[in-house]
Amino acid sequence: MNKHVATVSIAPADENRSERKERRRRERSLDTSPTLSLSELRAQRAEESGQRGLAVDWGKRDGATLWGPHRVHPAPHRASTLTMAAAYPFLTESGLGPEGTYIGTDLFGSGAFCYDPWVMYDKGFISGPSIVVIGTVGTGKSMCGKSLVTRSVTLGRKAAVASDPKGEWVPVANAIPGGKVISVGPGRATRVNPLDAGPRSSALSDAQWLAVVRQRRRHLLVALVSLMRPGVPLSPVEHTALDMALTDAVAANSTPTLPMVLQYLLNPTPATAALVGPDGGIGVGHSLRRTVSGDLEGMFDAPSTVAFDADAPIMVMDTSALIGASEQALSLAAACGATWLEAAVTNPDGAKRIVVYDEGWRMLADPYMLAKMSEQWRLARGYGISNLLIMHKIADLNEIGDSTSGLRQKALGLLTEADTRVIYRQKHDAMQLTKEALGLTEAECEHVEKLPKGVGLWKVGNRSFIVANQVTTDELAVFGTDERML
Repeated sequence: MNKHVATVSIAPADENRSERKERRRRERSLDTSPTLSLSELRAQRAEESGQRGLAVDWGKRDGATLWGPHRVHPAPHRASTLTMAAAYPFLTESGLGPEGTYIGTDLFGSGAFCYDPWVMYDKGFISGPSIVVIGTVGTGKSMCGKSLVTRSVTLGRKAAVASDPKGEWVPVANAIPGGKVISVGPGRATRVNPLDAGPRSSALSDAQWLAVVRQRRRHLLVALVSLMRPGVPLSPVEHTALDMALTDAVAANSTPTLPMVLQYLLNPTPATAALVGPDGGIGVGHSLRRTVSGDLEGMFDAPSTVAFDADAPIMVMDTSALIGASEQALSLAAACGATWLEAAVTNPDGAKRIVVYDEGWRMLADPYMLAKMSEQWRLARGYGISNLLIMHKIADLNEIGDSTSGLRQKALGLLTEADTRVIYRQKHDAMQLTKEALGLTEAECEHVEKLPKGVGLWKVGNRSFIVANQVTTDELAVFGTDERML
């Protein structure tokens, strides 16, 4: 568009067509002003007013500045939230920052998603380092857990798998330089003594350390007896007999084994017999005998042939050899293995470590394991550990009891107390329980029902992210659990 300055004369009232044309020709011949564009006209006016070089509507004309109109009036535009997040990033979640382990892509923020429980705690995003991952079969929950653990190891963290009932973590440990696997089961040469004292904390005196070890051993023995006769609590006399047998076994050997304790239960010393009677420990002894000569024989009934390597980046307790065993045998093995592992990972002098509880529904259904996990959840910050519980769905808690069950409420408390909750796709009929237990919103529930494989909802404190877990080809070869279906 051009604008120019012209001289205009007054037209006579009785002017005819030829006269009008002649007048206009004369006017054009008298007009000597050059034709100027709008931008040139504005620049000219700015120069005449002494404002050359100052910002006007079309910007500065100095140096390398961009010159153009600053008044922009875009047309109205409608787009999806995903498009808007990319076009207007100031409207989306700012993210957790680049510190920590790379997990994948934040689909709403369109950036990298990184996570580390200790970093998140230091930043004040969470109040505790425990993590819960849930998802139906084939949605990618195991892949998420393995990605988090293995990549954290590369950043200097350590990991321990309390029980690997399906052997899925064995190839992961073998793929990590320095990783260790402890395989227990019928016919295996490995022996693990659950009554080992474990590494001692430098903060404890001799008396304190002996008290901690004695309490840990006593709790295990009570748990093993209770697992053998569910619903039948120990009587006061049986408690005393068990305590005396443990004391006598420690007096005979500073590192007792289960057969030693069993011997003093079935053949009490005169002092014990005088206190509880000759048959006071018979019932407890026969309950404990299964760990020595029953279906767990040769696993936890001798001095340990392996030691917990505190310097190993990852240690896995492989219990896959027990597939097909009875529920009681699995519970006994989990209790013995977890107690042995707990003595090592709960050392305050140790490194920051992720403790993995895979197939969590089975452990939550075990009263002893539930009590152990509840204790580690509460003391995680003091121990410097991050508990990682992996399970299928909240409805698995129904196997523990109904809504009035104390054990079910305790298990539910572990899930609600975890400040980091990762939810992969859930079926519609399971969403109500998931929503109530994990505090999901209606919008989050709608997303969870439709999440594709490998994409999960991360709730970190009170912030939510939709994250696509990214894995490499090499990782997929190690992490994958679908090879038998291909």
